[in-house]
Amino acid sequence: MVKLDKRFLRILVPLGILGLGIVIFIILKVTGPAVEAEPSAEKIWPISAMRVSKEDFQPKIIEYGSIVAGNQADLRSLVSGRIVNVGERLFEGAIINEGDLIVGIDRHDYELELVDRKAAVTEVLTRISETKAELVSETKLLSISKSQLSLRKKDMNRRQKLVKQGTTSRKSVDDSIIAFNEASKAATLRNQTIIRLKNRLKQHQASAKRAQSAYSLAKRNLEETRLLAPFNGFLANVDASIGQYVRSTDRLARLIQSDRLEVRFRLSESDFGGLLDNVNGTSQNNVSVPDGLIGRKIEVTWKVGKKNLSFEAIIERLGAEIDSTSGGIDIFARLLGLNFTTPLRPGAFVAVGIPGRIYNDVIKIPRSALLDNKYLFIIREGRLKRFNVEIVQLGPDWVLISDDKLDGELVAVKPFPEMAEGLKVESR
Repeated sequence: MVKLDKRFLRILVPLGILGLGIVIFIILKVTGPAVEAEPSAEKIWPISAMRVSKEDFQPKIIEYGSIVAGNQADLRSLVSGRIVNVGERLFEGAIINEGDLIVGIDRHDYELELVDRKAAVTEVLTRISETKAELVSETKLLSISKSQLSLRKKDMNRRQKLVKQGTTSRKSVDDSIIAFNEASKAATLRNQTIIRLKNRLKQHQASAKRAQSAYSLAKRNLEETRLLAPFNGFLANVDASIGQYVRSTDRLARLIQSDRLEVRFRLSESDFGGLLDNVNGTSQNNVSVPDGLIGRKIEVTWKVGKKNLSFEAIIERLGAEIDSTSGGIDIFARLLGLNFTTPLRPGAFVAVGIPGRIYNDVIKIPRSALLDNKYLFIIREGRLKRFNVEIVQLGPDWVLISDDKLDGELVAVKPFPEMAEGLKVESR
């Protein structure tokens, strides 16, 4: 019995203490002063924003291309022979001035040929001179023969009249006829000789032309034993040395004109079409375009390590074909202001900046500010307001908008997931 009471007390005491605590809590809760809950303050979101305004904007199209030689020449020996001397700067990458010696070919055989051709010209000219002298002599003799023929004819006619009158003999008439025939024969022979001499003179004159042509060719061959640089430039693919025998078809080096480098790049179909829109310089849909693509100046940037070298170029021509798969076309632009000190060389990879169309009275915003390609948020009186926009052009990191109502507004440029119309924000 005693054991049961002790066990009962062990359970009852804790329950009593717990019940007493609950009663005390309820009394304190009911009798305590009432506390009114304070309303929570509205959160202000920090946001990046920018003030926008209407302006004229000309975007720059960025393409990539390579430097190519605008003018280059394969330097070949114009005559065959053994190389006896070479230029002082005949080595790969050397800077060559116009007129510098590249190689010199042995002149001996060409000098002998020139002497032989000159002798042939002298010989044929001598024959011409002799023939002309003979022709002059024969012409004079023909004149004498014609004079004698005239006298013989008069004598013959006079004797024929006298024989009819019976004052001369028949024999004297026959003698006059014979003398007339001999004078006529002599005149005919002189005339034939003159014809032969004239024909011979024409043959000699033709031979003289051939001889002079051969002499001129021999003279040129002798001059071409010295191969000279046709323009200023850089040497490449050099393959020539003293003692080497070369033919007229052998290439000895390649010369790249130093001040005639070009950049070759490809315009996409959309960029090419955009640059060709309104090529007459007219304005349409807030767009004005310079006249044509040829002659447009562009910027060429060559990145060398951490340094960027910029060059000015001018578009000179388009490629011969349009790529059938992409619709793009190659563009060639000549670099300006080059000289020997310019380190740029063919094969360099460069970036090309082409001025695009000019957009008049447009608003430019960062592309990050545009949501779903149709609206953005502006900030008015510290709160966000949704603003639907009319897009003129989408760029790589910008958007052009044509809307007078947006002029001067504060535009949110960095959206966040909680953005909504009416949200209280603070611009930074």
